[in-house]
Amino acid sequence: MAVVALLAAAAASLPAAVADANFVAETCRSSDNPQCVAVLSTDPRSVNATTVHELASIGLDIATANARKSFDFISDEASKRFASDYRDPLNECVSWYNSGIDDLSKARKSFDAGSYNGAGEHTSLAEDVGDHCEQAFTDRHLKSVVSDVDKRMKEWSSVASDLIDLLWTVKKSRRLLRA
Repeated sequence: MAVVALLAAAAASLPAAVADANFVAETCRSSDNPQCVAVLSTDPRSVNATTVHELASIGLDIATANARKSFDFISDEASKRFASDYRDPLNECVSWYNSGIDDLSKARKSFDAGSYNGAGEHTSLAEDVGDHCEQAFTDRHLKSVVSDVDKRMKEWSSVASDLIDLLWTVKKSRRLLRA
C-alpha cells in the first residue's frame, strides 16, 4: 500500500517537472543562447522557476558563483607559478576576474532595482573577462593555462546577460506599445 502511494505521488509530480523543464527550454530558446539550458541545469532551482525573471536571477547567481570560483582558482594558480613566465598574465587575470565579480555585483544591484538595462550592461562587461585574460597570455606569446576557466566565464555570463536581455526587451516593448 505504501509503495502504491509513493508511486502515485511520484507520478503526480512528473508532469510538473516536465512542464518546468519545458519552461526552461522555451525560455532558453527565446534567448538564442545554445549554452542556456546546460548552464541553468547546474542550479536545481531552475526547474522550479515559473518566470523569466526568476530564471534571469538564477542565471546571474550562477555567473557570480562561477566568477568567484574562477577568481579563487586563478589566484591559486598565480601563487603556485610565482617564479615563472606565467606569473604576470595570471596576476592580470586575477585583476580582470576581480573586476568581473564587481561587475556582476553591480548587475545584481541593478537587477534587484528593476533596472534590467543596467544589469545587462554590467553582465556584458563580465562576459569579456575571459577574453581579457586570454589576451594577457597572447600578449606574452604564452599558451593560456586557464582557457577552460575563461571559456566558462564567457559562456555562463552570457547566459545571464541573455536572460536579463529578455526582461529588458519585454520592458522596452511595453513602453513602445504605450507610446
